[in-house]
Parts: sequence; structure tokens; C-alpha cells
Amino acid sequence: MTGSKIKIPPISPRLNSNHGHGPAPLSEFQNLGNGILFFDPAAAASPPNNDDNYNHDPQLIVLCTWLGGATPRRIAKYTSGYRRLFPASPILVIQTVIADFTVRSEQTIRRNLAPARDVIRHVLLLTRDRSNSQSPHTEGDYHRSPAPAENESPGTGTDTKRTGILLHIFSNGGCHVAIQLAHSYLSSSFGQALPLPVSLQILDSCPGTFSIAQTYGAAVHSVPAHHPWILQSMQRWGLWGAVVLVAGIQHGLPRAIGENVVRRKLLGGVGVDFEGMRGGVLDDGLFGGGGQEKNGKKEGGGTGMGTGRLYLYSKADEVVGWRDVERHVRMARELVLQKKKSKNKKEEGGKDDEKQGLVRAERFEKAGHCALVMEDEERYWRAVRESWEGQMERRRMRRASREEEECEPGKVVLGATDEQGGEGGVGEESGTRSGVEEGVEARAAEATKSRRVRTSKL
Repeated sequence: MTGSKIKIPPISPRLNSNHGHGPAPLSEFQNLGNGILFFDPAAAASPPNNDDNYNHDPQLIVLCTWLGGATPRRIAKYTSGYRRLFPASPILVIQTVIADFTVRSEQTIRRNLAPARDVIRHVLLLTRDRSNSQSPHTEGDYHRSPAPAENESPGTGTDTKRTGILLHIFSNGGCHVAIQLAHSYLSSSFGQALPLPVSLQILDSCPGTFSIAQTYGAAVHSVPAHHPWILQSMQRWGLWGAVVLVAGIQHGLPRAIGENVVRRKLLGGVGVDFEGMRGGVLDDGLFGGGGQEKNGKKEGGGTGMGTGRLYLYSKADEVVGWRDVERHVRMARELVLQKKKSKNKKEEGGKDDEKQGLVRAERFEKAGHCALVMEDEERYWRAVRESWEGQMERRRMRRASREEEECEPGKVVLGATDEQGGEGGVGEESGTRSGVEEGVEARAAEATKSRRVRTSKL
């Protein structure tokens, strides 16, 4: 397939501006259709300086929004924060709509996500190509960039800027769409089963479990308020019927019948498998920060490290229960521990806090659903920044460890291959800090200088 091109639908005009009150929210984003918006800072009127300060920023930031109430103004609260935090990173917004939850099959959703999938592939390719050639980027590059060869993926190459994707998922609706995006990317990997190269996955107000009241409460916000009263009533009753139908499939039947027979075969994959969704967001086969093994080295779509996860949730959330989120946090930490055991990297006598690993959880107390930033904006963005910086530090240490092992075969560097962050790492002696934590502190001055101006405004 060398020389072929990935086709991206023509970009439709930018969102309209509100001339009476200044630019409309997200007006600087390009509308790719199907609720997909894209912003490339390199093509903006005032692009950021292309210097080494941004070499460790995400190659791409992807936001999968929540269902109901995700207005452009509210979404812009997050895109503005990311633009201040990572000025050089492109941003892709995928909006969730009620049809994705009720009447669209998984295959239909994946087809609708094709523009987002293709942009992801192009951004990853262009980041690699610009890093190797140091050539300026123009907006048209997204249409002229060549497709990878059959044995090449967007994540391959020798560039040092292969930092991967920051994937921010909001609520159960965002979880469902993110999983379908990963399946779409996986199925278009040119003969290779390559997962979406996610370095950091942020789970905001999710994932929850199925509840009739909570699911209906979230979905009903998607009913347009400007519709006539009678139409709104019909839409609400339709949503209620759809939620009850899902409840019957989820809880009224054994999973082997309800999911495998009724939902997938009889209904053609319509609706949401909540149990499968909770496991899907932890699936390395879909969201793979580690890439693929080849000749003893990580290659493919990954970044050479495990996918980190940051959970942001609230005790006051009435749509997704905080206990459901904390159960998922425990699942994620246990999964990290199981991976360590399977790779024989966990020494006997290791401390319990090794479970923290690549997983961080921040619980808020008063914020509503998908409104955590309103309770404590500084804490919210600090958690995002520190989680990403922790991932980049692990990436740097893995590279340094690999280079040292290549120079001195057989030498084991304690802590240098730690993927678990600053809460007790592999090879850490009792009473000492992990290699990642020490590395973060050693490089804190350098990292802080490049970000202080950006984070001071958050």
C-alpha cells in the first residue's frame, strides 16, 4: 500500500461566529462532520514557537465528550485549558449524541468516526515527519501526507517526539465512543493489529455501571429545550423506553443471551454494553501505550511505556456513582499488579503501594457530573499536568535504561525500568523513593520553567 493515500473528507467551514458577542465557542475549530471538531495550532493565525519546550507535549489531545449538556461553551472550558497547558498540541473533539446510545449500531458509530480516525493517523505521521525533517507544517499537510507502508505504522520511526495521545474521556457516553474509536483505528491499521497509541487516559466522571435512573437522567439532558412541549414529551418517553429495554438486556437476561444474542445479533449491536465498556477502557489491545513486541523491542503504535490512567470524579455526582468509579480504580491497579507479576518484575516483599502504578485518582467533593473543573480548577489541571509529566518521565527513564542495557549487556538498573510512578517502584529499596520520583524531582526545574507561564493562567 506504499504510496497510497488515506482519504479525509473535505473539511467543512469553521463553526459560525457570534458577531454580536464575539467569536462563538469552538469557532476556531474545523468541523469535520458527525460532531467531530479539529484544531491545529500550527495552522492558527498565531502558531506557537516550534522549540524544544514542547517536545514532551502530547502529539494529539482527543476529547470524547459526555452525553447531554455538552454545549460548545462547556466543551470550550476544557479545550481552552488544554491550549494553555499544551499550546503546540493539536486537539480533536468528538461529541457524543443520544443516537450513539440508543439507535446506532457499533458498526455505524465506527463508520461515523472515520474522519477522526484518519486525522489521528495523519497527525501521528506528520509529527514524525516534521520531527525528522524539521520542516514547517501547513494546514494542507493533512491531505497531502502519505499513507504508511504495509509494515509501517504512524507510531513507528526514530523521532524523539513520539509522545503519544492524551485521551480525555467524559462520562459513560465518552467511554462508549472512545472504545468505538479504538476499534475503528484497530481495524484500519494496514494489516497490523495496532492499538490506539494512548500515553495517558483521563477518565472524567466515569466509568459507571448501568442504572435506569442515572442513565435516563444523563440522556434526558440531550432533549433540545427549544423543541415544542409535546415533542419534548415524546422524546423523553422514547428515551425512557430505550433505557428500560437496555435494562432488560443488561439485567433481565443472562449475559450470554442478553449481550451475545439479543444485543449483538438480533439488534445488530445497538445500545451499550456497560459491563463490556468498563473492561474495554482497560484493554491494552485497544488503548496500547506499550506498543507491540518485535525482536525484544517495543514497536508499532505504542510509545514504549504502559498507558497511564487518571481518574477524576466527584462524591456529589448524581449520574455516575463515585463508588462505581473507585471500584474501577481498584480494577485498574490490580491489572497493573498482574502485569508486573506476569513479567516477573515484582520482587517478593514489595510494598502494597506498588499497586498505585500507572493509576492516579482524584476525588472531588461538591462538583456535579462532568463539572469538576468548576469546583477546583487549579487542582484539576495540576492533576492533568502532573500525570502527563509522570508519563514522560517514565518514557525518558525507559529509554535511558534501554540504552544503558545495550551498552552493558546483562546489567540491571534498579528503578530505571519502573513504569509505576512515584508510589513505590520496581527495585526500590525500603525507605527510599522510586527512580521515577527521583527523576521527576531532578528534572522539575527544567519542566516547570517551560510550563510555568502556561499553567499560571489556569
